[in-house]
Parts: sequence; C-alpha cells; structure tokens
Amino acid sequence: MIKTTVRLLIWSAILCSGFASDWRTEVAAFFAVQADYGEAARYLDGQLSSLNDEDKPVALGLLAFLSNRLGDKESEYRLLGEYFEKYGPLDMAYHFLPLSAQNAVIIYFREWILKYPWVLRVGFVESSMPQARPAASSPPAKLVLGLEMANEAYYKLFENTTVLEGGQFRRGHNSVSLDTSKLFRDSGAHTYVLELKAGDLIVRRKVTVDVRLNAFGVVGNKAPPSGKIPTYVLKLFLGDDLLAFSRKSPPATPPIKIEMPQPTGVYDPWGPGYQNKPEIPNTFPILGIPALINEIIKSLKKKDEVEPVPPVELKTEITLVFKGKQEGSRETEIIARLRLDQREIEFFPYSSARNPDRSPTP
Repeated sequence: MIKTTVRLLIWSAILCSGFASDWRTEVAAFFAVQADYGEAARYLDGQLSSLNDEDKPVALGLLAFLSNRLGDKESEYRLLGEYFEKYGPLDMAYHFLPLSAQNAVIIYFREWILKYPWVLRVGFVESSMPQARPAASSPPAKLVLGLEMANEAYYKLFENTTVLEGGQFRRGHNSVSLDTSKLFRDSGAHTYVLELKAGDLIVRRKVTVDVRLNAFGVVGNKAPPSGKIPTYVLKLFLGDDLLAFSRKSPPATPPIKIEMPQPTGVYDPWGPGYQNKPEIPNTFPILGIPALINEIIKSLKKKDEVEPVPPVELKTEITLVFKGKQEGSRETEIIARLRLDQREIEFFPYSSARNPDRSPTP
C-alpha cells in the first residue's frame, strides 16, 4: 500500500510539473523506496517492441539487469548477449533512475564490459594464403581464421559434435586453424560452431565457410623440343587464292657471356681489381665533418627504433588458386572462392549446456 502511494505521488508530481510521462519515468517509479524488479521487468518487456532505436538499447540493458536481480539467468544472458552484439557497450544512459538504482546498473554493466566474450572482428587471415598467381601445386592444408577479442575467453571449436580445437583466447588478435581435407572436394557450405565462455555465460556462434570451385582447362603447355625454336605461319586468302604468306620465328636469345680474368697463379690478397695495394684515403675534408656526425647520429637512432608491426588483415571473402585433377586424371587449374558468414548466435548459462537441446550440432 505504501509503495503504491509513493508511486502515485511521484507520477502526480511529474504531471503537475508539466512534463509528459514516458516509459523512463514509469520505470523509475518502480525503483522508488523499495525496488519492485518483477513489475519493472514485466512493464519493460511489454514496452520493448514499441520503443525507437534510441530507447531500445537502454531498455534492453535494463531488462538484462532486472533479470539478473530476479535470478533468471536464461533471460539475463539472452538479453545481455543481444545488447552487446547489436549495440555494443554504449554510454550509461540511466540517469533517469534513482541514484542507488543508477549506481547498481552502472556497476553491473562495467563488470560485463570487462568480461563479455565479445568478438570485434573475424575473418580469414590473408597472410595464410598463397599468392593468386601462379597456381599452387595443391590446396593449402590449413585455413587460418583470425578473431579480434575485446576480452579473454575460453573457447571450443566444433565440427558437428567433434571438438576440433580448444583453449583460451587472449584480448586482441587470436587465430584458429581449419583442416581443408574436406573443404576443397566439392562446392558447398561447411558449418562450424564456436563456443566462447566467460564466467557462467556461454556464447555459441555458428560460422559458415561457403566454398565455390571452378576448374579452368589444362594447366601449362607442352614445352617445345630442346634446341628447336617454334615457327609460326601466317597465310592470307581471298576465296581460294593465296594472297600472302609469311613465316615467323621468335628471335633466339644469345647466351650471356661474362669475361672472367684468367688466374695468374700468384696469390693476390686484393683481388684482380688491384695491381699492388689499394689506395685507401687517410684524410677527409674538414667541411664534411658535420655531415659525417649527422650520419652517425641517424644510424644510432635507427638501431633504437622498433619497426612497427602491420595490423593483421582479416577478410570475409578470399580466392585461392591451385592445381588439381578433375574429369579423370587431367590436371586443371582450380579457382576456389571462399566466403565467411556468421549465422545465428545463442546465449545461455553453462549449467544448461548439457541439455540435449543445446547440442552444438549445426
């Protein structure tokens, strides 16, 4: 009764002051005197779909906080994951709440900002691929996926229910390797599951590598017989009459001849370029001293400088060229176009990971 009376007084004060009541003021009333998390959550859940793009992330984050206070981890992690993956850690726009509630919400999100397993970027590592030309003799044995992480997280990489790799990602750039023994057999999509764990939160991402293969003719041409220069014939006809005839051969490249000095049979420590002793100057002009000192200073600076490491480039689409056999035993040039897609993302507590419905099977 007391809680209801206080809410009515707050709303009356807001209306009397000339401000239109919106969802923020109504939610703030649920935190007056003694917070009613259940009522606030039910009210926000009903309003969420009607909010604009500016208000929705604020309400979504507050709903995750309320689910935490109510002990509903399934809803909390689902809302929290949607908040981070869609909007990222935005400014804490919860000034409309009473001070104690505002502080509690800010502390809650600061803790998650420091530990949420947020993948900032993911893609193929360009340096792991061979050059597009000439064609490699075989497809690469491994494809390297790079991931840039905002925080540390434990991970597992699945193909169907088989764990391919596991360990801990560090903050910053990380990588995992995909075996290509099945990837380049035929065109098609290959789905992998990446699980990230931070505390009790599991974030499960489905990643698809789409492969499209195209074969183009026989690789290479037969070399002409050794010592024989190929000849090309050009004939010009008008009907059945031969008007012109020409035979061409590419010019032969003359062998490179390098004159080498003949050995004299006498040991010469200065080499063939010197007759007796080299004339090494033992003086230099005084005016050249400042330039010499400047060069010495520059060389010392270069020794102390650390050459910056270029950032790793991650791409969602790549092209590989290699040799293979198709249509029997004929060797062909194969162009493989790969595209990386991220499909749905799941969020759930670790305690429910053994549920059959939570199987990592794509």
